[in-house]
Amino acid sequence: MINAVIFDLDGIIIESEPLWKEVEKKVFAGIGLNLTTEMCRRTIGLDTYDTIKFWYAERPWTGKDFDQLYHEIIESMRVTMLEKVELKEGFSEILQMMKQKSLPVAVATSSPEVLIRTALNKFGILGEFDIINSSEKEEYGKPHPGVYLTTSRKLGEDPRNCLAFEDSFNGAIAAKAARMKVVTVPDAGDFNDRRFDFSDLKLSSLHEFTEEKFDLLNNR
Repeated sequence: MINAVIFDLDGIIIESEPLWKEVEKKVFAGIGLNLTTEMCRRTIGLDTYDTIKFWYAERPWTGKDFDQLYHEIIESMRVTMLEKVELKEGFSEILQMMKQKSLPVAVATSSPEVLIRTALNKFGILGEFDIINSSEKEEYGKPHPGVYLTTSRKLGEDPRNCLAFEDSFNGAIAAKAARMKVVTVPDAGDFNDRRFDFSDLKLSSLHEFTEEKFDLLNNR
């Protein structure tokens, strides 16, 4: 039975993945690392520190340290969100569905809390969530299940009774490792990727999530 619903932020609540790519390309270019869009796809779902560590392991640089790059990326993303980010199509309808069912809802994301609050405040929905939680507070980020386990604990629910919405492979792995039911809504370029086959439900759009699909998952 589904007793709580947990949403990823980037790619589920907000249409921010293109903005992350834009910001990462700009900031990493400043240290001589010219990322392509395809390269940026390799770190979708990782938190910012893990993204920086990933690229340092691949192509080490000198000059700016991890903390400097982290703060540049987060501040640039905060400003970019205020200017450009949009609510993901279909999310409002799903949120309303869960509210009508009186289910507690939470956010579990790799983004830091400042960006969670920036995005949710922009659309006036911060108060709709019972819990907001960032994997940057955890010892390990996604695909480790820590952020999902902590979120379910704060909700007072067994993770097996939680439904998670994710767009990335790393995020979906984290939710499934926490033993949650997982709905994935991959980027169009990843929709046919067989790695997502472990999901309980895979959708091409949030608009495809219906009462019937909820009931199907709820009765599993």
